[in-house]
Amino acid sequence: MSDGSAKTVSPPQALAAGQEPSPVVVPSAAVVKEPALNKRELIDEAVLRSGVKKKDAKPVVEALLAILGETVAAGRDLNLKPFGKLHVNRSDIRSNGTVHVCRLRQPLERQSIDQESVGELDVSSLNPLAQSET
Repeated sequence: MSDGSAKTVSPPQALAAGQEPSPVVVPSAAVVKEPALNKRELIDEAVLRSGVKKKDAKPVVEALLAILGETVAAGRDLNLKPFGKLHVNRSDIRSNGTVHVCRLRQPLERQSIDQESVGELDVSSLNPLAQSET
């Protein structure tokens, strides 16, 4: 259960002859979908996170988007940390463009933090030969 409540579910029971099953009403959670990220918002976020000027970030972001689009159009997979690994399953040409069916696997936040901390470890502390004798 995604809401964290501990509800028990009883196993299905056999119905007597001629007995109709009773309907079960399951409350649905409202799915609130954020609006799609557009290029202007992406550039603004890149400026905010990197600290560079907008006039310097815009051509870089546009070039990066062009490269990503060309790579997916060629059917190549993407493996870009921390974005994730994007695998192109198939592509269908339609009258208004090409539809790419992809699978995106993103690492869990905890795993990416652990991998970064492993890279920051002092290598000399792991190798006993690097220690000086006293």
